[in-house]
Amino acid sequence: MKDILTTAKAAEILGVSIRTAQLWVESGQLPSWKTPGGHRRIPRQAVMDLVEHNTPEQYLPLSARAIILAGEGRAPDWRTHGLKGSGLLLDVTEDALEARKWLSFTCPMLVLIENAASGNNRKLLAELQADQRFRQTIIISSVENTENTEKAVKPIGHERLQLPLYPDVAATSAAILKHLTASAKKRAAPTGYPLPWNERVRLEAVRQSGLVGSGPEASFDNLVNLAAFATRSPVAMFTLVTQTEQWFKSRTGFEGDSTPRDWAFCNKTLYENDLTVIEDLTKDPHFSTNPALSEPFGFRFYAGAPVRDPLGFALGSVCVIDKIPRSLSQPERDAISTTADAASNLIRLRALEREIERHREV
Repeated sequence: MKDILTTAKAAEILGVSIRTAQLWVESGQLPSWKTPGGHRRIPRQAVMDLVEHNTPEQYLPLSARAIILAGEGRAPDWRTHGLKGSGLLLDVTEDALEARKWLSFTCPMLVLIENAASGNNRKLLAELQADQRFRQTIIISSVENTENTEKAVKPIGHERLQLPLYPDVAATSAAILKHLTASAKKRAAPTGYPLPWNERVRLEAVRQSGLVGSGPEASFDNLVNLAAFATRSPVAMFTLVTQTEQWFKSRTGFEGDSTPRDWAFCNKTLYENDLTVIEDLTKDPHFSTNPALSEPFGFRFYAGAPVRDPLGFALGSVCVIDKIPRSLSQPERDAISTTADAASNLIRLRALEREIERHREV
């Protein structure tokens, strides 16, 4: 079909390598689907849109990722400490070439380059600072022997920051988070619950998903029922968290379409950006006075895992709730995470179908 291209043909038209085209496909930047035989096919119009603008990179939107080019021996600590509360997924490496490969097909919200004054790290930093694709990406360089001894983070340009090379990762992570959260608080109204740093962009991702207010879908209902069954929980939900409410795309064991956001246990899942288990809600200071702990609900236990859009932003969670304090076995934890991943994959498929349909209408 003349309107449908193979990956090889798309790469030829775009003037890039087949591997580069594959990376754009894998990251969702080029819409595609698989044939029954497992071959990728791409709408011609999507490719022609890129050709028309002559800069495919302009189509790389910010993703909910942070790429960390760690100093020697520091990668394991970065994977442990991360950037808790940022709302970002971390890709960590000590290899500048690997970091460059990741950056070739995604525009992360944040890049940190440690030992930025040396060798390949310095070269990569210079390339990023000169590349217009990353003009919205926060790029942080960490260097030794800096004169920046008083301020933990020093602005050196628009979305360009520098900080000392702290001897441990925990201190580095804390300094970055302190700066990020301080800047975010200036833009956000105060709430009774912690917000991830990327909340403003996350809310836009929720809006663009088109899921809030949408009709029931058996595929999501089946996943929620599976989560309830696998964890022996009387209540299970797929939630979408907006600025003011927690809306239920699917639910079992609970009446009502939504609750106010300040009731949402999923606020903690969004902040942790990972599977979150609260064995006794009455003992958590964030929820001890939550109305959902009182009658007629009487909730005592919560566990939820993030559901993400194709760019990695947490839209809400698949969660299970019980009326008694309890714990989860490792297989039960795995079941919640796997169910949330399956819901994320369904959302990815919906986004791909919409993109294909949009190009067919052009």
